[in-house]
Amino acid sequence: MVILIYALCLLQDVVSLKFLILSLSSQLMELPNLSKAKNLAIVDLRMCGRLTSIHPSVFSLNKLEKLDLGGCFSLKSLKSSIHLSSLRYLSLAGCVKLKEFSVTSKEMVLLNLEHTGIKQLPSSIGLQTKLEKLLLSHSFIENLPKSIRRLSNLRHLELRHCRKLQNLPKLPSSLITLDATGCVSLENVTFPSRTLQVLKENKTKVSFWNCVKLVEHSLKAIELNAQINMMKNAHKQISTSSDHDYDAQGTYVYPGSSVPKWLVHRTTRNYMVIDLSFVNHFSDQLAFIFCFIVPQVESEGFILRFNISVAGEAENIQVYLNKPSQEIKSDHVYLMCDQGLSRYLNSRVKNQPKFKIKVTAESGTLTLGYMPVMFLRGLGVSPINISQYLNFIQQMEIVAEGPCISFFLMRNEIYILTVFLGLVIKNVFCAANEFLR
Repeated sequence: MVILIYALCLLQDVVSLKFLILSLSSQLMELPNLSKAKNLAIVDLRMCGRLTSIHPSVFSLNKLEKLDLGGCFSLKSLKSSIHLSSLRYLSLAGCVKLKEFSVTSKEMVLLNLEHTGIKQLPSSIGLQTKLEKLLLSHSFIENLPKSIRRLSNLRHLELRHCRKLQNLPKLPSSLITLDATGCVSLENVTFPSRTLQVLKENKTKVSFWNCVKLVEHSLKAIELNAQINMMKNAHKQISTSSDHDYDAQGTYVYPGSSVPKWLVHRTTRNYMVIDLSFVNHFSDQLAFIFCFIVPQVESEGFILRFNISVAGEAENIQVYLNKPSQEIKSDHVYLMCDQGLSRYLNSRVKNQPKFKIKVTAESGTLTLGYMPVMFLRGLGVSPINISQYLNFIQQMEIVAEGPCISFFLMRNEIYILTVFLGLVIKNVFCAANEFLR
């Protein structure tokens, strides 16, 4: 195999070579000089278990778009001082001995460093402004460089089971999903401290499962970040046509034992009565933000199934949400806004504006199917319509001119009280009009 590769590189035709696929080459230990292969676009070396080094000429290939070294578990280092001009996809997933990494490209879209031995990223990673997906799960990463905030197109950041990670710096506002499940050493999360910055975000899925060392100020920052992004997600669902196939679901999970105060309806039981008589059922479309306080769960599996029923209805609706594959180590706040569930409840509101809902939870296992979860420790619901969302954004913009989060948290409780009083006054006027008729 090695002889053939060297012979290939001596041929005149190597200039026209576009694809080099040598995956599962068990005898391949190194690559020869590929500088003559000027049109090479894809190099696939997956599962070359004895490969120990990559020839520097690879980094001089100006048309190289994809370099896949996944499963090259003997590779210890991949470094280049050249800021590449064409590489879009780089995977080192499963390179468990990889300790040194420093490769950047102005065209990079996906960087996969899962299951590697790296402890830090180069500060130059901030130069990769086209990067959309950064995968670092199951690595030994200890800190992320501050330059990560410059990744203005980053959509997905995977940090699952980065057990050494202690701090999360300020992240780009472009982020949609953030998964820090199992980051057991994580203490500090630097979410934006000013509401104006949070308003620029569009996060839909954020997970801090089993991040039990998070300090108080980080938990408060996550709660505010969750409120704003869940409200924006609810508005997006309301604005989507009912006959559209778009089935949005926004979720936030973080350690906690109580339903956040910004939710309008709260209880420590697994059922509640919701009064929506104030809603104009002919014009108001509602999105429902739910909060479940999930207790410690020891069973294995990847799924939590929530069964949500309306009293008097024969059918219920089931919502499936992700959970850690192992145990849930403590109580967690699980916020969710599911478009399918909102449609279900909207159809019931038209017939009975005041209704009772009940929620039960089950954990999916690989061997025993779904097992009941101990009673939820709390339940919260906030129905959101367009006018409530716009009022909320208006309040946020007012607060955005103020100093920081702590001020907003105080204003937040006043806002909830204002909404509640507004609904009461509206109901009184409606009742008075009925009486006068």
